[in-house]
Parts: sequence; C-alpha cells; structure tokens
Amino acid sequence: MKKTLALSLYLLLASLTLPLFAQMNRTTSTLPIGGQNREHGFSTDSVERTNVPEGIYVWTVDPYSGNTLPAVFDTIPHLFPNEAFTSGKTGHYNFTGNLGAPRVSRFFNEQNFDSMWEPFLFKKPYDYFLTAPSDLHFTNTKSPFTNLTYHECGNKENGEDRLGASFAVNAGKKFGAGFKADYIYGRGYYQAQSTAHFNGSLYASYVDDNYKMHLIINHTQLKNRENGGIENDDYVNRPESYPTKYAPADMPVNLARAWNKMEENSVFLSNRYSLGFQRWRDGKGRVVHKDSVAAIIARQTLTARKDTAGVAAVGLKTSTADSTAKTMRLPRGGFLTEKEKTDSLSKAAAIPDSMKIHSEFVPVTSFAHTLRLQDDARRFMSNQRNNATNPGFFKDFYLPGDSAFDRTDHLLLENTLLVELHEGMNKWMKSGIQLFARHAFNRFVLPEADRISTKAYIENYFTVGARLLKQQGRTFRYQLLGELRTSGTDWGEFKVGGDATLCIPLKKDSLKFTFQGEIKNELPSFYYRHYHGRNAWWDNDDLKHELKTVLDGKLQYKQTSLSVRLQNIQNYTYFAEALEPYQMSDGVTNYRHGVTRRQAASNVQLLGITLNHDQRWGIFHWDNELTYQATTNKEVYPVPTFNLYSNLYVQFRIAKVLKTELGADLVFFTAYHAPTYSPIIGQYAVQDLNHAEKIGNYPMVNVYANFHLKRTRFYLMASHVNSSQGSGNPFLVPHYPMNQMVIRLGISWNFIN
Repeated sequence: MKKTLALSLYLLLASLTLPLFAQMNRTTSTLPIGGQNREHGFSTDSVERTNVPEGIYVWTVDPYSGNTLPAVFDTIPHLFPNEAFTSGKTGHYNFTGNLGAPRVSRFFNEQNFDSMWEPFLFKKPYDYFLTAPSDLHFTNTKSPFTNLTYHECGNKENGEDRLGASFAVNAGKKFGAGFKADYIYGRGYYQAQSTAHFNGSLYASYVDDNYKMHLIINHTQLKNRENGGIENDDYVNRPESYPTKYAPADMPVNLARAWNKMEENSVFLSNRYSLGFQRWRDGKGRVVHKDSVAAIIARQTLTARKDTAGVAAVGLKTSTADSTAKTMRLPRGGFLTEKEKTDSLSKAAAIPDSMKIHSEFVPVTSFAHTLRLQDDARRFMSNQRNNATNPGFFKDFYLPGDSAFDRTDHLLLENTLLVELHEGMNKWMKSGIQLFARHAFNRFVLPEADRISTKAYIENYFTVGARLLKQQGRTFRYQLLGELRTSGTDWGEFKVGGDATLCIPLKKDSLKFTFQGEIKNELPSFYYRHYHGRNAWWDNDDLKHELKTVLDGKLQYKQTSLSVRLQNIQNYTYFAEALEPYQMSDGVTNYRHGVTRRQAASNVQLLGITLNHDQRWGIFHWDNELTYQATTNKEVYPVPTFNLYSNLYVQFRIAKVLKTELGADLVFFTAYHAPTYSPIIGQYAVQDLNHAEKIGNYPMVNVYANFHLKRTRFYLMASHVNSSQGSGNPFLVPHYPMNQMVIRLGISWNFIN
C-alpha cells in the first residue's frame, strides 16, 4: 500500500512539473523531420528549426535477393515503456525473470525457428537481442544522426540496465554507413541470475539505380548466469509456511556456480546489379512518351523564365529528332542544356500537375550475389557435482570430472546467386520472377568422451529455387516461393510458400485481407541429432523429416483485425525434461534434472484465433488483443487456451508540445503446463508430466506515464504493481518467479548533428 501511494504521489508531481518544463519550449519554431506517419493520434514528429538539413530514410534488405524493402524508423512514442521488456511489447513471451534472460513465446506461430536459415539452435531464446540481416535498418540521412536510448530500474545490487546507441551518416546521396550497439546488464533480483549481453553492428550501403551494395559486420556476446530456479515455490506462493519471510535475494536456488555463454561473429555482404532504362511520369503518375519529354521540359523552363526574360512562351515547335537531342533550341535563340532541364523541375511550382514530370529507373534484369560468413560458439560451465550428501541438480553424467565445460562451435559459409526478371518493365510483364542457387557449408564441433579431443561434423547443402512475385499495384499483391535442398545424396528437403494481400477501398479506408501459407519438409536441426555434454548426450541420425504445414489469414479494417492460424506438424521434434525426485534434509521433495530430445509419434495440430481492437473516445484509448489457441497434444506442444493483452490510457498534449500518455496495461493467460527452461542446453523443453507444474491464471499489471517532447521520448513506469507474496501464481516459467513491483525509467534522444 505504501509503495502504491508513493508511486501515485510521484506521478502527480511529475504531471504538475512537466507542463512548466514544456511551457518553456512552446515558442520554439518547428519543422517536420523525416517522414514520420501519424500514429495513435500523434501528429508528425517535429524538431527545432536550424540550418542543418534534416531527414532520414530507412530500409531493410532481402537477404536472398539483395533487394531493398521500405521500413519505418522507430521513433513512435506509443508503447515505448514496454520496449525494454524481455516478454515483448505486449507480453507474448515467457522468460526466467531477469532482463536479457532466455525466452519462449506462448503463441505457437512465434515459436517457429528456420533451421535452413539458422543452423545454430542456441540462438533461438535470444532472438529479441540478436540482429538478423533481414532486421537491420540501413539508413540514408541528410545530416549525421545519433540516437541514445536508456532503460533502467533497481539499484547497484539488483538493478537492470539497457543502453542502446546508433549512428548514421552519408557520404553523398548514394553511400551511407553507421553502427548500432545494444548493451544489457541485469544483476537480478534473485540469487545467481545475472545477465550481461553486448551486440554491435557496423553497416554500410551503396544504393544506385544500377548497383546496390549492403554490408553488415556483427559481433555478439551473451552471458547468462544460471540458478536453476528457486528450490521451493512455496517461498513465493505460501510464505506463511516459513518462520522467516524470504526476500527475493534470500530465497535458496538450485544452482550457484553455472553459466551459459554464447558468441557470434558474422559478415553479411550483398551485391546487386540491374540492367534497365529510364522512364518519365507526369505529376499524376502517368507514363510520358519519350518523344514528349523534351517539349514538356522546355515548356517548364520557358514558364520559369517568362518573368525575367520578357519572352512569351508561345510558338514552340519541336520535332521527334529535337525531342531526343541532348539540347534544344528555344525561340529566342538560346539552348536548353541538360542542367537546365534538371533545374527546371524544381522551379515548376506554378505549373499544372499534368506538366510536371520526373524520371524513374525501370530495372529489367538483375543479378545478385549474397555472402554470409558466421562463426558461433556456445559454452556451458558448472562446477557443481552430485554426491551422497548433496544429490545436486544434475541427473546424468556423461563426462568425467568435477566440473562441466561443454563447448560447441559452428562455422557457416553460404553463397547465393540470383537472377531476377522484374515486373512492370513493360505492360506485358505483370509479375516478376527470381531464380536462385545456394550453397551452404556448415561445420559443427563437439567434445568427445575423453574431454580432450573433439569431433567435427561437416554438412554441405545445395539449394535451388524460384520466386514469383507481384509487388506493384494498389489492390492485389502476392509472392510465391519454392526451394529444394539436398546434401548431395538426399533431395527430401523442400519449402513451398507464399503470401497475398488484397486491399478493397471501403468508406474512405481499406478492407485488407492477408493470406500466408507454407509447406516445409526438413531434417531436424543438427543439435536435435547430435549433442555432447557432461549432463546431456545423444547421437541419432535416424530422426525422421519434420513436415510442417502452416495457413495464416488476417482480415483488417480500420482499428480492428481478426487473424486465424492453422498448423499441422508431422514428426514434431522437441526437447523434453527428465526429472528424478529425491528427499532433501528438511523433508521437502526436490529433483535432479536431465534433458533429451524426442519426436512425436502422431501429428500435432494447432489452431490460433486473435482479435485486435483499438477503441477511442476523445482522449481515452483502450487497446485490446485476445487470442484463443488449441492443440491436439498438450503433452507434446502445450499452449494456453486464452491470452489477453489490454492497455487503457489517456492521450493528450500539455502546453501543445508535450505529448502525454497516462495509463495501465494488463497481461493475462489461462493456466497450462508451460515449457520449462533447461540450463544444461540453454533451451526450453516440455515438462516431465509426472512432476509437472502449471503456471498462469495470474494478471500482470503495469502503470505508466509516457511522454514525447520534440526529439525526446521518456517515461516512468511501475511494473507488476499487483505483486504480493502469498497470493496468485507469479511465474512465467516453472520455478522461476517474476520480479516483484519495480519502478522503471527510460529515455530515448535523437540528435541531428
């Protein structure tokens, strides 16, 4: 009660003082920055008027074809307080409690891991922190641009900090470069739970009509201390059972000296060269015939010169030969040079749209090469050994010695060659087609039984494929992809998929229907077939191919959307926990832990339905997401039946410049046998159903004040305000309790140099 009262007073004080701060800045002149769209009622971002040119454009790159895809620069204030959450912005993920901890989604469509693209399975629980080539935002900026973002909570003993920095600069209009860095340091509110992660990426791009180049150099280090969860859930659920009330830092845990560490070094390089021609369009988007271009440009120039030259723009006569010449004679005897043609376009403000023209490059054929070089390493270290008086945490031992130092290394070298015939190069080419071939070399290294020597596994894969796509047009777009992969002896692996989007104008908006489908047949990832460690060991090349069929449809109109997902998996491969109970000295039952991999004997079908609706009444907003899921085999693929995210807030401006959100959000899901976390392999696994625990049926509530002033976003939040020991079931992962109520602060600041 005291904490809640203190928080309320703090928020009230902030609401009274911030208007004074905002009032000091209300007279500053503003101008728009770099193409921000209206989002959740907020208008375009604004910055102080200076002499520095401003504007930034961002895009991503297709890692297969090297083509550029438009993206949105992330300066949206809404949900900024949730950006630091390991559970995701809307709380879809379970995790072990600390910032930067490994996580797993409660939504089955978010659990997919493409082992054809990423063979190193240990990255899966850290996907939110790693930078995939398809996710990095390349930049083109008029002036050097810098962003600093900082989230923090707690103190020097238990606090969590996340610091992000990015920088972008251009050398001319075509070459851009920059870097992004992300650092997490979570000390942990429970014993032996700390995390320390660093991710840094350098990038460069050269984008021209004919040639595009994209380069990414990435380095990542992850360090996660493992505590194996608390010894007894009653420390949290029934504290009255103990004579002394345990604080989070005092609760006994299962492991004290164990770590998982991972490292990645990678290079991504894409080169794409296109052959094509120039085409002209008028201000209404209509194609202008090349014979008319020079005449229109000359008419624009004469219109711009009329006031100063005193010559009426009449009597202009051109021929087909003149229209294609480098220069053209004007009635007064002068010449229209190429520079004047270009300059005239910027002086045509008073010219009708039908006379304004611009050129565009139309690619006909493109040739692309993509290189990926990746070096990964994962280590598990523990010096806890079982004995008669201390049975310990581990159930199985496959290597001698008093400590574990399990290490596996992975090297990937991949080359892709692609040829593309573009859509829209003429009126007959309604769709584009891409043909590609790929070779991937993988080298995995695992320890042998003597702990000294190692064994290397070499896998080579050749892939051929094609993609048919239509990405132009306002009403209907689609793409179809098919690829076939072989190791040289087995052509059994393939992937066929596609997506389509249909937009139907309806009452000043659009009814949008999106469909996605995929059929994939692939051999389970290498680490399902081979793993060597002190406490887990298996070799099995006889695993069957996993056949997965996915259908996904989404209907969206204004602020409401309905999604339906269907998934069928044959020979589903997964990790499974194995427990061995024993009695502790105080009579409490504890367990020794093991882990293995399995394949489901029958098909697993899953259904998911999600309804999103954002409601607004003036300054009041209520955003909701409700998801229903069903599975035919809860023992193999457990999912919660219902999942709810709800966000109720007011949105307004203080002194016309300070954008403000005050509200609270809630995450709730029904009880289920959620996957447990295995420190041995650093992965989530299905619980041992003989000793399984349910989590869920527990609301998690956050209260926040979120602000946006010019180039700055900042917030104050109280997370998990409803926490109280002895009520509910505050766990997202079995035996790993959530953090209690925490006050959080965050700021993001953009600098235009």
